[in-house]
Amino acid sequence: MLKEIGIKNIITGIFVFGALIAFLTFSGLIKLGENKNKVSGKVVVWGTVPYATMQKYIDQSKTSDIDILYQTQDKSTYEKDLIDAFASGRGPDLFIMPHENILRNSDKIFEIPYTSFPKTAYEATYIDESQLFLTEKGILGIPMSVDPIVMYYNKNLLSSAFLLYAPEFWDELTPFISDINIADGNGAVDVSGVALGTFDNILNAKGIISTLLLQNGNMIVGRDPMTSKMRSELSFSEEGSKAAQQALEFYTSFSEIGNKNYSWNEAINQSQEKFISGELALYFGKASELQTISKKNPNLNFDIALVPQISKTSKKMTYGSLTGIAIAKQSKNIPAAIQVASALSGKAVSAELSKELRRAPARKDLLKNKPEDKYGTLFYNSAIIARGWIDSDPEATSLIFKNMIRSINTGSLSVQDALRRAHADIDIILNKTINKGIEDKSLKQ
Repeated sequence: MLKEIGIKNIITGIFVFGALIAFLTFSGLIKLGENKNKVSGKVVVWGTVPYATMQKYIDQSKTSDIDILYQTQDKSTYEKDLIDAFASGRGPDLFIMPHENILRNSDKIFEIPYTSFPKTAYEATYIDESQLFLTEKGILGIPMSVDPIVMYYNKNLLSSAFLLYAPEFWDELTPFISDINIADGNGAVDVSGVALGTFDNILNAKGIISTLLLQNGNMIVGRDPMTSKMRSELSFSEEGSKAAQQALEFYTSFSEIGNKNYSWNEAINQSQEKFISGELALYFGKASELQTISKKNPNLNFDIALVPQISKTSKKMTYGSLTGIAIAKQSKNIPAAIQVASALSGKAVSAELSKELRRAPARKDLLKNKPEDKYGTLFYNSAIIARGWIDSDPEATSLIFKNMIRSINTGSLSVQDALRRAHADIDIILNKTINKGIEDKSLKQ
């Protein structure tokens, strides 16, 4: 049957059999019985992965009829350059981006309808975090990989404190850090048990805070069932506000002098640097940071574990940065773009590219087969429990989180008032970004 449809070259694509056929034939893009040569032409792909790394996967995805041109973009200007390119009509057919950026550029994306790729098939194929790409009517992006937050720990510092294991649960941190910390009576910390409590000098502060909020049951952003618009959940309900307050009180306690959790302050070097120097026992970083840490200090005796969880609950969770590939609405060759997106996010490419980038694939059929290397299984397990939230302006929300933590640490606002302000600020961001797109779609309909 595949031969009749003429899509033999997409067998390694992302879709289960039935969904693949529907996806490629919807809206008359590819008719049943058409020759595969009808799907041809050039497809331009944008992304930030270095050309030398990506090109072999591009070559692997090419066919005799479809030429793929991959263009590496500057991370610092990528999104602006993409918007400018679309505005001038010279944008790419496909663009690879983190989930936050894909979500806020939904107006530029060819949304795959559920009639073509059923929601149930999508959810059966990808990790739970991939639901971030789902709208009420379709799919904004096809997941490629996920970069989860994991816990790096210094084995020498643990053994020197006569500790055998890194903490498995958050409530184990208090006795743990008391055995590790080396500090004076004035609050200066030479050796720290854990990097938590501040924002500016903690590399993944936003991801760590997101992890604590999500684990504690606060989804940060949710959808209003009445309007379909997105809204802040930080302080929307009494239950959600209480959960968020508990998470923030715990996080900031580690920078509070006199608190039994005190182990960090704003005068300490950046958290990754502190860990690499051998003066930090627990560092919460992304899976993709492994190579950097190993290269900067080859003699560092460390290991990796899951991020601590909340005790007395069976639901495990960590924050993950999800990367996907989106089809540009203005592409002049959507059928070919679909085929290339299918190949680049398919099993063959996802498995190898994720491994090379030190990330985990977002496909369940790949994650069930754990790799044999030392850290592969840990990264795969972290990907399975990875979650995220609808962050429509990462830079703006980072500033909101930063101000929230700083106002709590300085005492200028109570935890409850800091949450309320952050809640209101996130709503403003949502209304300027993703909700504006929802309004525009409603007007067009």
